[in-house]
Amino acid sequence: MNIHKSYLDLEHLSNIELFYSKPEYFKQNEIILEGDEYRHAVKVMRHHLGDEIFITDGDGRIFICNINKILKENLSATIKKEFTYKNKFSGIVFCMPKLKNPERFEFALEKCTELGITNFIVFESERTISKSSRIERWHKILLSAMKQSLQSFLPKISIADSIEEIMNFKGKKFIFEQKSENIFRGLPKDIMGNNYFLFGPEGGFSQKELEIFADNELFRLADNRLRSETAIIKCASLLTSIV
Repeated sequence: MNIHKSYLDLEHLSNIELFYSKPEYFKQNEIILEGDEYRHAVKVMRHHLGDEIFITDGDGRIFICNINKILKENLSATIKKEFTYKNKFSGIVFCMPKLKNPERFEFALEKCTELGITNFIVFESERTISKSSRIERWHKILLSAMKQSLQSFLPKISIADSIEEIMNFKGKKFIFEQKSENIFRGLPKDIMGNNYFLFGPEGGFSQKELEIFADNELFRLADNRLRSETAIIKCASLLTSIV
């Protein structure tokens, strides 16, 4: 079967339901849905044989399919069309501190994903209060936000033990500190490579941590003091609005 490949503008398809399937469940012109995605398609959305559904592989592709088989634990769908996208923000990495209030952290993670951010690093700083990592839950939030906002890239998230570890990564660093004289107005369009954006926890960066950074790496987002999650979302909005 010949699969039509092109670009799909999803703005006019805002009422669709987007499903996700892991790359290993793609077989030539067929896709398998299982687990929560299968249950949502069959039990919640009440899809039947022959129905048209949209599926992403989380790696820049969205497929229009028709359901050809429904079993007890999975369904299979035949691919009709394939649409491929470019990750416009692949070089942007958000380095987010663990926050005291996990709901605020998860809110920021969700909204950044909806805006198009696809790379996250979670770190602990000297003033970090919460020490727990909920990587499995964060993955679920990223997946849900990707589908809700009709994105085709499933964000990646990892954990760094310290700020020093992040500073050793190759790429330009942008550290947000309220006392900085530099105002951040967005990322130049011609900048290349990876760009790391570091946000402080509720109490801000410690003096010891600030000494690690160069003056030209420090920026402030506003004249007034912002909550950590507000600063994170504002920065995401500034960066993704330039494309």
